Amino acid sequence: MVQHGTQIFIGIGGWEHEVLDRCLYPPAVASSAAKLHYYARLFNTVEVRPTFWDETLCARDADEWADAVGKRRDFLFSVKLHCSLTHRREPAPGVLQNTRALLDALQRRNRLGAVLAQFPFSFTCTGANRFHLEKLAATFRDYPLQLELRHSSWDQPSLPGMLEDLGVAPVQADLPRIRQLMNSLPRSRGDRAYLRLHGRNEKGWLSESYDARYDYLYNQRELHEIKRRLQALPSTCTQQIVIWNNTTSGKAVANALQLSALVNERGTVPVPAPALRAFPFLQQIARPDHSGTPLFDGYREAM
Repeated sequence: MVQHGTQIFIGIGGWEHEVLDRCLYPPAVASSAAKLHYYARLFNTVEVRPTFWDETLCARDADEWADAVGKRRDFLFSVKLHCSLTHRREPAPGVLQNTRALLDALQRRNRLGAVLAQFPFSFTCTGANRFHLEKLAATFRDYPLQLELRHSSWDQPSLPGMLEDLGVAPVQADLPRIRQLMNSLPRSRGDRAYLRLHGRNEKGWLSESYDARYDYLYNQRELHEIKRRLQALPSTCTQQIVIWNNTTSGKAVANALQLSALVNERGTVPVPAPALRAFPFLQQIARPDHSGTPLFDGYREAM
């Protein structure tokens, strides 16, 4: 969707979560390719998560993803870098070659939105870690690299300048207000802004459970806050990528559809029948001429 010359891309962190079978996809949509094809009817971007743990993914996989989204010309993929590059800091065998081939395949087809390097809380602002960022930036200098830094030790005035010198851009991560997590949002630079919305579940974030950490549903006031944050971005940010990562119980689906409606001039969006059953409040934004059609309740797998 385009607003005043700015294109907004809204999607979810991953399209293959099991919970999405209960709140997004009809039963007939079973394969990964069919799910992505269906997903692309509702959203125009997705964050590729399997690349975080599977170093074998390569150009062939990227071409299959691009084929799956079909004729949706505005659809973009953001690719999460392998954990060996961000959490272990030593690339797994073959990961650099395969990742570059995958990214090149997406770029050739104008499908690459961003390359995400998401670092853990333990990645603090030390000399060794700053040097690692320099190496990573050099390795992926031909791609739109976005860094997500979580530890508050990075929260200092010199950060924007350092990232600019490296030729990379920061992720604006929405996180719970917890001591030693990044509280201020780094300034977006260039023509791209990247927002990742993790939820604000403070208690869950401190637990050992992944599901508890991302168990959060943004309310209407917070959704309007996110919309205002997009509107306040520099005018140079003509491409705004918003990824909902609060995936527990499929809450990302509801919030992504709600934000899509908020930034849509009509104020409504197509809402699949499974999503309406899981989140009845979405009826308020469901487009009347789509919510009950076979597209959303009887989709037949075609791939």
